Amino acid sequence: MIPDQSRPPLMQFIPDCGRLARRQRAAQLLEAVIDEQIEPRIAINRWPEPATEPDPSMDCAYQALWHFEADEDKQKSELFYLDAQLELLRQMSLALKQGADVPGHILALYRPRGKVRFFQEKAPWTVLPLWGKRALQQVRYTWQQAFQLLKWEN
Repeated sequence: MIPDQSRPPLMQFIPDCGRLARRQRAAQLLEAVIDEQIEPRIAINRWPEPATEPDPSMDCAYQALWHFEADEDKQKSELFYLDAQLELLRQMSLALKQGADVPGHILALYRPRGKVRFFQEKAPWTVLPLWGKRALQQVRYTWQQAFQLLKWEN
């Protein structure tokens, strides 16, 4: 039997269930914040863990949620600002609920300049040798300076 060349391979039709599930969970959290069912900081704490591959839409929504939570004082004084932020969160929520990417104009507003998540992904035992090396370099530098001062005084 000769395979049909006009049909794409089956793998293209299998959705990434993990990615879709994370996006739909994020959409639920955004909708709960918009409807004032939960506070933004609770949504931030319940945000889905990042995947192994970066997802700019999820990072954008996460960063927008941080901005929304941080700008509470400005929202009280400027209602237009609150409405604009809520509309952006609604657009992100709709896109993520469908599993689609966040619109480009919103991605441009919240373009990350580094890692978006604020926790450290490295295990402590991989970071400790670097701290020890830096401490040793600082001690060595201090002793060199002390010896140079002693030589200069003699």
